[in-house]
Amino acid sequence: MTATWRISRVPLEELQGLEVSVLWHTEGKGDEDLHVHHFQRINETGLKEIGVENQQTIRCVLPATPLSYHGQLIRLSWCVRMRLFLEDGREILSETPFYLVADAQRSPCVATPPQGEESTTPTQGKPSMDRESRAAQTRSALASLRRD
Repeated sequence: MTATWRISRVPLEELQGLEVSVLWHTEGKGDEDLHVHHFQRINETGLKEIGVENQQTIRCVLPATPLSYHGQLIRLSWCVRMRLFLEDGREILSETPFYLVADAQRSPCVATPPQGEESTTPTQGKPSMDRESRAAQTRSALASLRRD
């Protein structure tokens, strides 16, 4: 991931430092979690060197999981967070959300039948079995799972 940032409306002389991080957090039912994936702190000297009014870049490699999720009971959100520390003790926090999604190039899951059973591949547009046969096969598979 590559993101750019810059600071406007806050004079460099008023800044003591800043933190830029890439993180995910959960909201909703149960415990709320927060995980920082990438973190960078720049102190007052570093801020003067880079000149915060100029566009800066943050780069990091995102993990494959956890993916962004927005369900009825829980929400998992990714964001880039910038926290400014001012000379007078105040902090300014800014978050820019983004979505981490699955790679569309990956192939879909393919079920492999147990040894000794024949594989059936549905033809396009037509199911390989009627509804009753599929329901019976599902009940049979669930029953065998409960026995294991």
